[in-house]
This record gives sequence, structure tokens and C-alpha cells, in this order.
Amino acid sequence: MQYHKSFQTSNNNPFSSIIGVVLGILFLLGLFFVARFIFTILYYLSPVMLIAALIIDYKSVTGYGKWLMDKVKTNPLLGIGGILLTVLAFPLVSLFLLGKALFKKKVREVEQEVERQREGEYVDFEELDSEPMDLKRLEEQFREQEGPKRRRSNYDDFFDSQS
Repeated sequence: MQYHKSFQTSNNNPFSSIIGVVLGILFLLGLFFVARFIFTILYYLSPVMLIAALIIDYKSVTGYGKWLMDKVKTNPLLGIGGILLTVLAFPLVSLFLLGKALFKKKVREVEQEVERQREGEYVDFEELDSEPMDLKRLEEQFREQEGPKRRRSNYDDFFDSQS
């Protein structure tokens, strides 16, 4: 006689799939509220961010406007869509423009630093209106510190005869 045992591993509980769906919906609702909160903060800060972008680098803002106008001229449908998306997503666009302006400013600073390192810095100087230095006395002190006298060579005579 044979015995046949079978184990059923599936759960026939209908509430387990409903709990999963409810948890998924709650997670998406939580993401929605967090995104809405961030977007609201960006909405109120967007004029400040746009003004800051204009102060830091106005060319980034004007360049974006020129790019939109070029899109309208070359492809009117795409240009108008870009303008509508700019208006609807104004907080995101102002954040983007501020980031672009800050990035361009940082690039300029790094370029200036590299240029300064390559060419050196100019140093302010003052002209001194004093009496000339006594170089003979300094030469004598140097010769005393130099140590034993070396003998003169033809090379030394060459420079003495030139002057």
C-alpha cells in the first residue's frame, strides 16, 4: 500500500493580495504628498531663484529665452510646447536656471584660477627713492664668506676685458 502526501503551499486567503495593493497605493500617495510639498516650496521660492540666477549670470536666463524663441521659429509646435511646459513647470525651470548660473560661475572661477597659476599674479610694487646700495662692500662680504681664494682663469679675464 502506498501513501501519497501532498502539501499545498498556496494561500487561498483573499486578503493577502488586497493588503499588498493597499500598501502599494499608500506608498504612491505618500510619494505624491512629498512631491507636492517640495513643489509647493519651489513654487514660492521660484521668483527668488530666478532673480538670483539673473544676478549671478544673466546670460543663462537670456540664453534659455533665446533657445525657446529659436524653437518657436524652427519648429512652432515644439516651441509652443516648450513655452507651455516652462510656464507650467516654472519652479523647476527656475531651479534649473539657478543651477546653470551657479555652474557657469564656478567654471569661470576655475578658469581664472588656472589662468592665474599659468601666468602668475601681478604684485603691487613701490619705487624706493633711497640712495644706491654699496655693492663693493657686499661683494667683499660675499668673498669673505666664500672661503679660500680661487685662482683666476682666462674665463675671468674675458669678462674683465669686455667692459
